[in-house]
Amino acid sequence: MMHANARDYDFEQFTPPPDDEPPPNGPDDYGTSRQQHPPEFDFTGIPLSISEWLARDLPSPDMIMGDWLSTTSRALLVAGTGLGKTNFAMALGMAVAAGTSFLHWAARRPAKVLYIDGEMSRRLLQQRITDATGRLGETPAGFFAFSHEDIENFAPLNTPAGQACIEALIERLGGVDLIIFDSIMCLTAGDMKDEESWQQTMPWVRSLTRRSIGQVWVHHTGHDETRGYGTKTREWQLDTVMVLEAVRRDDTDVSFVLEFRKARERTPATRADFAPVKVWLGEQWEWSGGERVPGELKRRLNDRQRLALDILVDCALDHGKPPPVAFGLPKGLTAVSADKWRDELFARGVLDREEANPREAFRRIRNSLANRKMIGERDGLVWRAA
Repeated sequence: MMHANARDYDFEQFTPPPDDEPPPNGPDDYGTSRQQHPPEFDFTGIPLSISEWLARDLPSPDMIMGDWLSTTSRALLVAGTGLGKTNFAMALGMAVAAGTSFLHWAARRPAKVLYIDGEMSRRLLQQRITDATGRLGETPAGFFAFSHEDIENFAPLNTPAGQACIEALIERLGGVDLIIFDSIMCLTAGDMKDEESWQQTMPWVRSLTRRSIGQVWVHHTGHDETRGYGTKTREWQLDTVMVLEAVRRDDTDVSFVLEFRKARERTPATRADFAPVKVWLGEQWEWSGGERVPGELKRRLNDRQRLALDILVDCALDHGKPPPVAFGLPKGLTAVSADKWRDELFARGVLDREEANPREAFRRIRNSLANRKMIGERDGLVWRAA
């Protein structure tokens, strides 16, 4: 967690690029009030005809989660208070940073993610990070979290000062691929029913897109929990709008349906990634609906995870027994005690007993494989799942 003071940043030197200045008299004023004569434009070399557009060589999107999130995505994540949107957004960010699958979305490359929190105390943010890394089973080096409490008088992000602070943070990190803003109501100032505060933010949002920095903006609902609070205009210039709606479950407090209300990048080939899914948080993130991630994309393992899985197979061959019939597992499958597997990991040097918390180290590697559906576990037994 980085710590900095307001004096580290020269806020006065930051202004949005001139071509991104918001219209002075509202969204319908495109600058005509500021000039008597329109400028001359040279369209030489600009593609206009169908043949020119078909011949245009444009880069493919740099996808960082499934087929819906890229380094140029602008997404809105909407949910009611207490539904688990922060837990969800952080889990998504960590999965992107680790290059692992999340829910039914296939893993892509590990990416650099900045999580900006404007709501929680530092203590609670630390707890959320601890919980999320525990569920993920690893600590992704590319995930960074910034607390608004660590900058005295942190300025709203619809002001030059607030944007300058984040720009300085991006530079400090050497660039990022994705920023998760949690949340609009806490990170911007002004009446959420009025479009002015968001219009003040959009030039900077577009400048991040031009630099291939994807964005997820977390937002609250109001009395109507099916839509984001306030003006609808904030959705107009975003690619994706996701809404989480509560679904009651007796075994967890975090349960919802995730639905894409806007999906500009959806195609017939990628529509499965945009399908509604039921999501709930138990020991791990679980879901139903949506198509499962293809195995070769879902199961990218690092060397330590691959060794741990091989050792589990060896343990099952040497010490395994058929699991109880009540587990409902296929015939011929053998399970071994989690304690035996853990002991073998220490004995073969995959885990180190001299680590600060060896029990936690085992839990992390176990969870990393369970999260990928590579192992199954129940009642102290563990087995190779696929």
